[in-house]
Amino acid sequence: MAGSRRNEGPLAPYVVAVLVALAVAAYALFPVAQSLLGAAPVGEGPAQQQAEVLEYVAPQVDAPAPEPDPVTIDLMMIGDILGHRSVWESGQEADGSLNYDHFFADIKPDIEASDIAIVNQETILGGTELGLSGYPVFNSPQEFGDAEAAAGFDVVLHATNHAVDQGKTGLLNTIHFWESKHPEVTYLGISETQEHYDQIYVYEKDGFRVAILNYTYDTNGIPLPEGMPWAVNLFDHDKVVSDVSRAREMADIVVVCPHWGTEYQLYPDEFQTDWARTFLDMGVDVVIGGHPHVIEPVEVMEREDGHRMVVFWSVGNFVSTSPGCENMIGGLAKVRLVKDGDAAWVSSYSFTPTVTQRNPGYHGITAFKLPTYTEEQAAANGIATADPGKGWSRQWCVDFCSQVLGDGFDRESCVLEGELPAPEGADEELAAAA
Repeated sequence: MAGSRRNEGPLAPYVVAVLVALAVAAYALFPVAQSLLGAAPVGEGPAQQQAEVLEYVAPQVDAPAPEPDPVTIDLMMIGDILGHRSVWESGQEADGSLNYDHFFADIKPDIEASDIAIVNQETILGGTELGLSGYPVFNSPQEFGDAEAAAGFDVVLHATNHAVDQGKTGLLNTIHFWESKHPEVTYLGISETQEHYDQIYVYEKDGFRVAILNYTYDTNGIPLPEGMPWAVNLFDHDKVVSDVSRAREMADIVVVCPHWGTEYQLYPDEFQTDWARTFLDMGVDVVIGGHPHVIEPVEVMEREDGHRMVVFWSVGNFVSTSPGCENMIGGLAKVRLVKDGDAAWVSSYSFTPTVTQRNPGYHGITAFKLPTYTEEQAAANGIATADPGKGWSRQWCVDFCSQVLGDGFDRESCVLEGELPAPEGADEELAAAA
């Protein structure tokens, strides 16, 4: 049946060519089809395919940065290092050298725990080359400063009524001692140059800035060195107002450490209260005073707009041989400062009384914190015989502190403590945790 057979001969080459073209096209289009259908290319597993698809479909979005935690600065200050003769004699070693580390042994843990530790160096450190002397025209050994640096103090105050007891030489000896031997310590209140006099000291921690200023009411009538009107920071109204204004612009918190008040008076005088109102009006946050040689109350002053200022009217003496039992009580003032965002404030404050241990001889002068002071130590304190009739004892110290510091003083813990609320807009829970 020849009519029913297909004639395949002439078509075969064309069929083969079409099949080859289709195969080539399929091979070329295969990766495109894989991409469109989500299939994995040859040699790539499901994990790589998934990563590529996720990167295309749902790119990662960075989470917003967390709010920074509040920053805290713990600041403390002790009272006067008053260089009476027995005070500097207490550090005389057998080989003739001088060492005063014993002054600060009991409070060294407090110093180490603070970000800023301040000491009021009442008497000038003119050094042995000028001859050491006590009351009324003092000259103290520079080894006082060595002990202060060794204990860990960061700031030493020199704006006092005894700043020029030894004239220009004593002043410059003190400045050069700090600058050459302990450049890590900041001295305030005295200056060799106008440039230093105009500077504002600012401490900084994690972007939190605290300015500290220091002034004295007088220099006991002794004129400033000739040609050096900037030698000592005095309570000059224009100077103080200018400094505080600049400090407010430069820092988050302003602390003023004034040498003011009436000696042996247990409450602030008119000079103190007038200046305190000025400080409050200008936005100062903390005032820690010295000079009266006795402690005075602690107070929180408040402006009409709600701004608060903590005032330690006087922290008294730390070491001295002043004549009375009252002069043996000083204080360790502490404040905790907090910055949260743009807000900065004093979150808490405390005042721990200290007791000068006054005995003759080697290491006979030192100081202890009242909370751990014992009746045995009180019985051995030379002030009991130096100022008889007052009934000196540890209990006398507690009663005296309660009388001066008032209801805020806890007779059991022997500490006065207080807290201040966070300003509006600050996170109180985070600040409290800090």
